[in-house]
Amino acid sequence: MPSSSVPRRNPRGAFSALVFAAAAIAVLAVTAVWFWIQAPDVVPSHFDVTGRPDEWSSKSEILGILVPIGIGIPVLFSIRWIWESLPTSIVNIPNKDHWLELGEDTYLYDCLMQFMRTLGGAIALLFTAILVIMFKVGQGAESSVIVTLVPVAGFLVVSAAALWILVRQLDPRR
Repeated sequence: MPSSSVPRRNPRGAFSALVFAAAAIAVLAVTAVWFWIQAPDVVPSHFDVTGRPDEWSSKSEILGILVPIGIGIPVLFSIRWIWESLPTSIVNIPNKDHWLELGEDTYLYDCLMQFMRTLGGAIALLFTAILVIMFKVGQGAESSVIVTLVPVAGFLVVSAAALWILVRQLDPRR
């Protein structure tokens, strides 16, 4: 177990997560501009259990909802001082007390930020995929449950991997 005089660091993982979140936000922003220019005026806004559209809305309504949420969540997830200013009692992180007792709160929040930024980037990419699906179906492409489930499955895989990494990083036995 490392001593508290030699703080743990994970600069590559933290930087990679920040780049991933920023790149995902940029991809969503570029996709939103493309959607605004290319999408028909009315696009599907809801899909039933079979993956077929059952509600339609204007593209400005869709962009007015999806873009602020799809960019806002990753940005908020990426702001470290938000998480550090919360009372530690409400921040649910594996083995939090162990790392705080060692004085490794910087490492603890480094790991949390890596997780939150990865999750935020995955959310931005999920919203990007949703915009692309709405565009394609709005142009007349056939939709199915597979088309709508693949982005959700990808999001869940990335989220599970990020959680697994967080739990491993914060395992006191490592």
